[in-house]
Amino acid sequence: MSSSLTLDVHASVRTLPSGWDTVVSNSPLGSVFARTEWLRAIERGTDLTPRHVVVLRDGTPIGLCPNFVSEIALPIPVPSAVAPRELVSIEPGFGGPILTGEYGATLDRLLEGVRTAATGGVWGHRIRTLSPAAVQYADLLDARGYVPSVLTCQLLVDLTRPIDAVFDAWSKERRRTARKARDAGMTVAQVEPSATEREAFYDAYAAMIDRVDGVRYPPAFFEALHETMGERIVLFRADIDDDPVGWHFYVRDEERGSLHHFFSGLREEHFGHHPSSRLHEAAMEWASDAGFGTYNFGESNAAVTDGGFRYKSQYGGDVLPVVTWERGIARGRWAVYRAARRLYRTAGARAARQTDATSRTTGGDQP
Repeated sequence: MSSSLTLDVHASVRTLPSGWDTVVSNSPLGSVFARTEWLRAIERGTDLTPRHVVVLRDGTPIGLCPNFVSEIALPIPVPSAVAPRELVSIEPGFGGPILTGEYGATLDRLLEGVRTAATGGVWGHRIRTLSPAAVQYADLLDARGYVPSVLTCQLLVDLTRPIDAVFDAWSKERRRTARKARDAGMTVAQVEPSATEREAFYDAYAAMIDRVDGVRYPPAFFEALHETMGERIVLFRADIDDDPVGWHFYVRDEERGSLHHFFSGLREEHFGHHPSSRLHEAAMEWASDAGFGTYNFGESNAAVTDGGFRYKSQYGGDVLPVVTWERGIARGRWAVYRAARRLYRTAGARAARQTDATSRTTGGDQP
């Protein structure tokens, strides 16, 4: 009965109960990003602070919610000592509650743990869900003060079809660029992630992220991923005349039967060779042969005006929302922050529309 439910908050993956990964594997909402290997890599390789919540019944986990404390992104720099913080489930990756039964009572206990974990200037709690099936918790979360939004999405390609049908669904332009890369002698292969290979990939990844002013994860995070995830990490490299021209970094999400494209290492000077189209082509074929049901292009802005979204859409995938749920913990400060963020996003969207109307899209390859 619900009276036997107990609650634990864990400041490290090392103390999580042994049944954590079993709950993740057996749940239709489970994914590789909720597994202890991924959580351990974040703990080892970033400065994010773990605050994982577990509900147990008679000592057996029946509900869990992985979380990390991180600084809230602001449009202006703020000293770390005074920066507002939030509890995120989770980023990098995706999280949210996973419940196996007694849903209302278990979720109440999980959220009680979230409030307990929200120390040290934490203003709010943010949940990022990977599976659209997470909407089954919508009424429960809404009743407990969580507000949904959809700002990003993922594009999934169905690999249960014959591979020729998969490629036939690509746009004419993507088929052309992949063919052009093949005709130029570009080869793509899965490579062993040796220390030299990891360093070469990271250099290209860092250059690409810095070019677009994105969030660049430190080398320690990638080293931790290789150490903790093992064969769940798949690295593909594109070469022309034995010279590397691009990498794609994948995560094998066995829980969801999906090969998940998570990072790219592409230098601007190689875009004209179209390594991205060729890498996607080779990885889709490999994933199909390996028995994966879907190929996930990773997270994109949920905006048809966004160049990255438009590019990925050319590969024939289905668009699925990444639903985010937020709730204030420091209510007054959270309300002020949300109002200011809404104004900032409105101004940013207006500026983006103006830029899009006056700029000309170039024809180079993208991630």
